[in-house]
Amino acid sequence: MKLFYLILPFIIFWFVFNVLSIFLGTALVYSGENIINSFVYIFKDPIFWVSLKNSFIYCLVVIPLQFFSFFIAFMIYSLSFGWASFFRVVLYLPVVVPIASIGFVFKIMFNDEGFVNDLLLKYLGIKLPFLSNYYYSMLVAFLLTFWKGLGYYVVIYLSSLYSISKEIVESSIVDGMNFFQRLWYIYLPLSRGTFYFASFLSMLAALKVFAEIFIVTEGGPGTSTYTLMMYIYSRAFYAFDLKTAIAASFVISIIAIFLSLFIFKKQIENIRI
Repeated sequence: MKLFYLILPFIIFWFVFNVLSIFLGTALVYSGENIINSFVYIFKDPIFWVSLKNSFIYCLVVIPLQFFSFFIAFMIYSLSFGWASFFRVVLYLPVVVPIASIGFVFKIMFNDEGFVNDLLLKYLGIKLPFLSNYYYSMLVAFLLTFWKGLGYYVVIYLSSLYSISKEIVESSIVDGMNFFQRLWYIYLPLSRGTFYFASFLSMLAALKVFAEIFIVTEGGPGTSTYTLMMYIYSRAFYAFDLKTAIAASFVISIIAIFLSLFIFKKQIENIRI
């Protein structure tokens, strides 16, 4: 019972800001004018389609990018306990640092007179418009998201690697497998379920990316880094049009549900195999 009282504040907070908000949002959409009007508006809004395209681009880049975390995790797994602990702590530090702090640091580093451009100008004689060009601004957002979440996925993959039976690894060594053969025939296949799980988490993170974009580029230049969450935020708090914001939220929720079902289906097929 004491444990229940300890977690009660979290349960209340979660209920108010998650469950209750869903019911209130649904009621708000269905009340008053026809619900179809809100969806018609966003589907006719070209900015919505731009934000949808940018969110999908984010998913297409970020999801494969997190696979890189597996190879970093594998290198840490191959180290001694002391060095492995050191790198786990170093890589996980960005995860616990507030995103606002990291975002402002990236914004300062990549502006026209920032540290990165100073290095490029000094050693290569060039300056790049990182925050005022479509491709470069998306690149900065990708780097920020990747750097922020790298340690998180490394820890997930490490837990998968450490769960692999030592007998299997030792048998492969006795059979004459080298380092790369063990990676290809043992570690990668046995970590396939973790790949699906990490893909699910990175997909959700990519779809609801907001703080990184808002702090570093504010959706710009123009609407080049404008994502679905930026669109929902602007409709709700700039245009004060809650109904279209909630309608757009329903769209992103449906997309997340279908992608999640696809990933879970693949994971179940992998378990059956």
